[in-house]
Amino acid sequence: MEKKTYLKVFDLKTLEALSKLEGDGYISNLTGPLSTGKESYVFKSVDSNGREVAVKIHRHDINAFKKIPTYLVLRGSKSGGFIRRINTWTRYEFNFLSKAFNIGIRVPEPFRVYENVLTMQFIGEGETNAPLAVKADDFDRSRWYDEIVGSIVNMGKAGFIHGDLSPYNIMNFKGDPYLIDFSQALKLSPSTLDYLKRDIDNINSWFIRLGFSGTLRSQEIVKMINKSYE
Repeated sequence: MEKKTYLKVFDLKTLEALSKLEGDGYISNLTGPLSTGKESYVFKSVDSNGREVAVKIHRHDINAFKKIPTYLVLRGSKSGGFIRRINTWTRYEFNFLSKAFNIGIRVPEPFRVYENVLTMQFIGEGETNAPLAVKADDFDRSRWYDEIVGSIVNMGKAGFIHGDLSPYNIMNFKGDPYLIDFSQALKLSPSTLDYLKRDIDNINSWFIRLGFSGTLRSQEIVKMINKSYE
């Protein structure tokens, strides 16, 4: 692992969290990173049962999380200190990912969250994670659109939204769409309705660019979730 990557991600608090997860059998050595971003890095590992896991580490970097206070207010949470905000942000992602998994949305199965580290099912083969849909668009347009819109509707009916849905947060694994990165997920309410509409518009714009002609108007999809939001 490059020294630059190490210094960006593995501060003392993060190393302590990883040590706790390793001691509890959720991870072993990390390989990768599989993906990198301003807010987080994702590595691959194996748990004590030999199960492949993805390990998402939210960086303790104040400059990468300028949106956190806004989202925590929308989530009805007090901000607290900076490290606490990062840990709360991570726990919220785990909780929303768990809700999505529990209602049958095609997402990585969440395993454990501790402080700023989240472990979940590894989606991929070998040492490579599945490609993002924006880079692997060899799929059945109609089937994918129906499934993704169905996921948006089912999540909405369960009271929450992804909040940052786009082809950059969908993986294409063996021809099936896996929704990822629930770090900006929110409870659905009148105050977060614009975020729901943004998710729908992102998906519709993407499918239109792909040449798909069967998209539904955002109002129709919102109506499927709750007529009071028309």
